[in-house]
Amino acid sequence: MAERDCPATVAIKRPDNPGGVHLAPGERYRVIGQNRSDATHFQLRMEGVLPSDRWVAVDCGRLEEGKTPAVPAAVPEAPPVRARSMEGQYVLAASWQPAFCERRDRAPECRTQSSERPDARRFSLHGLWPQPIGNTYCGVSGRERDLSESGDWSRLPEPDLDGATREGLAERMPGTLSYLDRHQWTKHGTCYGTGVDIYFTHAMGLLDQLNGSAVRELFESNIGRRLRANQVRHAFDRDFGAGAGERVRLVCDDQGLITELRIGLKGTIGPDPSLGELIRTAPTRSVGCRGGWVDRGGRGR
Repeated sequence: MAERDCPATVAIKRPDNPGGVHLAPGERYRVIGQNRSDATHFQLRMEGVLPSDRWVAVDCGRLEEGKTPAVPAAVPEAPPVRARSMEGQYVLAASWQPAFCERRDRAPECRTQSSERPDARRFSLHGLWPQPIGNTYCGVSGRERDLSESGDWSRLPEPDLDGATREGLAERMPGTLSYLDRHQWTKHGTCYGTGVDIYFTHAMGLLDQLNGSAVRELFESNIGRRLRANQVRHAFDRDFGAGAGERVRLVCDDQGLITELRIGLKGTIGPDPSLGELIRTAPTRSVGCRGGWVDRGGRGR
C-alpha cells in the first residue's frame, strides 16, 4: 500500500516520469519486480498510464498479503517475468571475444587480449534481447537513446547493480570496460520487464550453461581451426536436446571468423532457467554463415 506521494519513474536513476505520475497514499499497486535481492526500489504495474511499468523507492509504502488487490511479499528474486511481446521470445547473443578483438585492438577490453585470458576459451556475454527486432528502448529518453545509438556509452547512466552482480558481469562481459553493459541495458534490458540486476543475472545464468556445454568444448578444442555450422548445431543437439541446433545462428565477419552465436529462446526466464528448454521451444532460425575460423586470443588465427 502506498504511504507517500512518491514519483513513479520509468527508471531508477533517471527522473523521467511521463505524465507526472505519483503514488496516491492509501492506494494499492501490483508489484512485479525489484531491482535486486536487497531491494531499494520496487517495480509496479500501474493501470491507465504509459508506460505502465514504473519504479518507486521501497520506503514509499508497505507490502501487504491477503488483501485484494494484493501486493506480493518481498522475495530474494522478483518472480519470473515474461516479455511483453512474441510470447516471451528472446535472443541470447554470445560472442567469441578473440574474433571481436581482431579489428578492435584499441578497445579497452582488447588491449590485453591473449590466448591465456579466460575469455579466449569461452563465450562472452553480448546481450539478452527481447523480441521482436525493434522491441528496444522502452521508456528511454531521447537523449539516452541518442547516446546509445551513437556509441557514446560512457555518458549513459551506470546500471544500479549490487556488488556480486557487477563482479560477475565484469567477468562474463569483457565489454563492460567499454560500457557495453550500459548500452545493453538501455537498448534491450529496459524492455525485459525486470530491474537491471535481475536482467543481467538471468543473462549470466544462461551464458554459464552455454559455457558448461559441449558447444564451448567444441570451440575450445578447435581454436585456430575451421568449424562448419552443422558441427556447431550438432553440439547444441547433443547437450540441449534434439532440434536445439536449428535455433542457433552463426555470425561471421568478412575475414571468415566466427564472431558470435545468436541463440533463439522462448518461454519464461526465471532465477534458475533451463537453457535447453528455452532453446527447444523457440522458432527455428536461419543458419547464418555456413562456418568459419575459431580465432585464438591475440593477433591472428
